[in-house]
Amino acid sequence: MPPVLEVSGVSVRFGGLQALRDLSLEVNEWEIVGLIGPNGAGKTTAFNCIAGVQRPDRGIVRYRGRDVTSVPAHKRVALGFGRTFQNVGMVKTSTVLDNLKTAQHLKADYSAPAGLIGTTMVSIRERELTRRADALLELLGLTALRDRLVSSLPYGQLKLLELGCALATDPDLLLLDEPSSGMGPDESEQLADRLLALRAEFGLTMLVIEHHVPLVTRVCDHVYVLNFGELLTDGVPAEVRAHPGVIAAYLGSTA
Repeated sequence: MPPVLEVSGVSVRFGGLQALRDLSLEVNEWEIVGLIGPNGAGKTTAFNCIAGVQRPDRGIVRYRGRDVTSVPAHKRVALGFGRTFQNVGMVKTSTVLDNLKTAQHLKADYSAPAGLIGTTMVSIRERELTRRADALLELLGLTALRDRLVSSLPYGQLKLLELGCALATDPDLLLLDEPSSGMGPDESEQLADRLLALRAEFGLTMLVIEHHVPLVTRVCDHVYVLNFGELLTDGVPAEVRAHPGVIAAYLGSTA
């Protein structure tokens, strides 16, 4: 069985900056894999190539053995890719519920004219979308925020809601870009519990960019470390955390 995700020799250059050089990694079924590194290491560029936002100059991205290097982001979502962003990407002027319903647009299954007219089929579909959104809110402990405007939420809750929006697309592969950003230690611990529970309950496979090392150590089966656009090392979390090159990359060569 091929890996769920396989990145082979991916390179990206922005003008004179080599953002990624020959990056290779893989994520197997039901694994939670971490992608870490100091600021400017190339993590988000790698994520953009995997999600279809950025096309690499060289290399291949495969999903379950299929070459998806040239497949655009919206079609990767239809294949089973779900993604959160480093900077929260939601409609801030809409409610929490409406954002979760919007995230399910592939399941709406009705045309824009039908939506404007408000047919019986539209009413049935809307009730189904609302029911699924409410289930996700309960799963993430956000039911009390159902009718709040997204713009009124603190950053930690925004990140949790964005996770809900990614789950609303029914992903097979979940790409999480710094999911604990803006969270305190207790919230990060709760997030770790949720990620492990989501994997167990829904059979999800995940690739996670994360700076919070305790979270990575807690949830990840395997970790890849980027530095200056290149793979520094990879392995199980305990080995990676103790690697001299990783310590130097985060704390400086004299650490």
